[in-house]
Amino acid sequence: MSKPQILTDQELDYLTRPFQKSEYSKDRALELAGAGCISMITEPGDRIAGALARSLGKLALVELLIDGLETRSVVQALQQQSQLDLCRQSFGDLEGTLADSRQRWLPRLSKSRLEHLFTQSAALKLQLLTPEDEIWPVGLDDLQDSTPALLFIEGELATLTRLSQAVSIVGSRVASTYGLQVTSSLVIELAQVPRPTVSGGAVGIDAQVHRSSLEQKLPTVAVMAGGMDRKYPSANFKLFKQVTDQGVLLSEMPPGVAPTRWRFLQRNRLIAALTPTTVVIEAGIRSGSIRTANNALELSRELYAVPGSVLSGTSLGANALIADNKAQILCDLKFFATGAQSIPNQRIESAIANRAQDAIRESGFPSLPEVAKLAGLTLSESELALRELTAQDKVIENHSSSGEVHYALKYAN
Repeated sequence: MSKPQILTDQELDYLTRPFQKSEYSKDRALELAGAGCISMITEPGDRIAGALARSLGKLALVELLIDGLETRSVVQALQQQSQLDLCRQSFGDLEGTLADSRQRWLPRLSKSRLEHLFTQSAALKLQLLTPEDEIWPVGLDDLQDSTPALLFIEGELATLTRLSQAVSIVGSRVASTYGLQVTSSLVIELAQVPRPTVSGGAVGIDAQVHRSSLEQKLPTVAVMAGGMDRKYPSANFKLFKQVTDQGVLLSEMPPGVAPTRWRFLQRNRLIAALTPTTVVIEAGIRSGSIRTANNALELSRELYAVPGSVLSGTSLGANALIADNKAQILCDLKFFATGAQSIPNQRIESAIANRAQDAIRESGFPSLPEVAKLAGLTLSESELALRELTAQDKVIENHSSSGEVHYALKYAN
């Protein structure tokens, strides 16, 4: 007996061919159909859908959906794949979770909706990516069960191959002149490397990220919260078109799906996952940018925040990230972008650098722990101070026979 399919072989061929390579592959067609089904029935970040798709396979999950997602059938399938205990550990009341999921998913499961997903994607000239594709952004895999089943892409796909060096930059929609200037200056420095940018396409800091990237001929990615025919905000439509010329618009939502508050919040996890580093320029205490920052921390990504005025509400969240030691402070844009001090031999009279320099002068040839002890600094403070002195070309490093690094003043003064 053949397995149930939501589409016939002919329909699979017709609907998925625009998203296939030169030769049609039924395996690829089924892969797209399975991912499309999961994409259309779930809200973004649905962990139980991701867990079932991972444990059973997307096509097996679709077969269970067609059969009504009977709890006993799902439990039996998980048991056969030796995944039942793991799912129980993850979701506790698995049967209850499945019952709730059935109520959410089954009303959205229809052949006409799946056909619309593919026909509208083709009409919009979108490209579809699944986690099995070579060009899939691998950072998204760190989302584990919250990884999207399908991505809808508009623009230059090659941009996605450069995300391992990219930077996600987010900030307030009600951006200050200071915030916009910092954003523009940061993108200019990133363009010298070059390191592509990722943001959310909103007004304010997001739009400045994309606009400055375009001005610098730097690839940029704008992550949408709704379908590609429901881009938001409308004020940025012209900017979105420009982004597709040298970058990418990306969404996990099928065409026709409206951007909602929940979908905006969930979209932020993609912004954090796509790159190894996230920067918060300006943010209120409770804002989408702080949500993105927390997503970055959960994913063990580098997190930086730009300090702002204590009198500005749009800087309270960024300042709090720094004060709470959640984010590293970003106060040297060139050093952040390239790892090189912005002005060679610049005299930065920081207190810890002066104390480390005095310790080296006193000792002559100390190791890092000795610098820390003599200067009354922590090891991390001493590392920062020595990095600063090295960038100013004031100290030299030598390795002892045991491999330990010792420091000496380059110039006697």
